[in-house]
Amino acid sequence: MSEILRPATIEDAEIILEWRNDEETRHNSFSKDRIDLETHKKWFKSKLEDRNCFLFMMEMDGERVGQIRLDRVDDVGEISYTIAPDMRGHGFGKRILSLIEENVPEGICVIMGMVEEHNIASKKCFMSNGFAEFFGGGISCFIKNIAK
Repeated sequence: MSEILRPATIEDAEIILEWRNDEETRHNSFSKDRIDLETHKKWFKSKLEDRNCFLFMMEMDGERVGQIRLDRVDDVGEISYTIAPDMRGHGFGKRILSLIEENVPEGICVIMGMVEEHNIASKKCFMSNGFAEFFGGGISCFIKNIAK
């Protein structure tokens, strides 16, 4: 089995929306509402065009299993990721975080992600990848210095 990250394309928009609107994904997201196709397409297109956004698809043997986004603010990259609903529980969350670390664009020295306290699976993924956890107000912030 071979896992890769590749840049996302407009052709990935609908599958990412499907994953995003999954009930468990919405439960673990900061934004709980379903998103309609037109709203998502506008957002997705803007992210693909944003030079401070790096959006990747994770594939295993050619099959899309997750997506991860890194939004750059100065030298910090904020992580947001989703694993396909039918691929959860197989270690892909841990792996996608490892892969993004290997593919961080130049100039980003710190990567971080925020997780609601009830999202135990995501918290475990960050912890197993060596992120430091800071907790407050029901949210865990995971931070990792990756400066070389």
